[in-house]
Amino acid sequence: MSLFSRRTVLLEETSFCLGELNYEIFGGYDNVKTFPLHTKVGKDLYVQIETSKPIDVSVVDGTGLNQKFKEGFAGGTIGPLRVGEKGIMTLILGIWRGDRSDVKVSAWME
Repeated sequence: MSLFSRRTVLLEETSFCLGELNYEIFGGYDNVKTFPLHTKVGKDLYVQIETSKPIDVSVVDGTGLNQKFKEGFAGGTIGPLRVGEKGIMTLILGIWRGDRSDVKVSAWME
């Protein structure tokens, strides 16, 4: 790590329950969450996730291609993922209908 490189926070640590029953949503379950990440080309992206039950995690780049997919992810750090395309990357978290998981997520660039 060089003297001038710093951590740029893209998503502050956020806590929520994934998979809650919600009658206002089609299907009745709030089992998919998406987070846009405003990244810069040439940087490395890191995502830190803590879960109470395994979830599915996907990181999609600015062109719509899946950069990383983890099925049944129980927690940890994903990265470094090199940002190669200009655009907004997206973090997608999902769980099966009827399942619930308490999730803490944060993302940053270095």
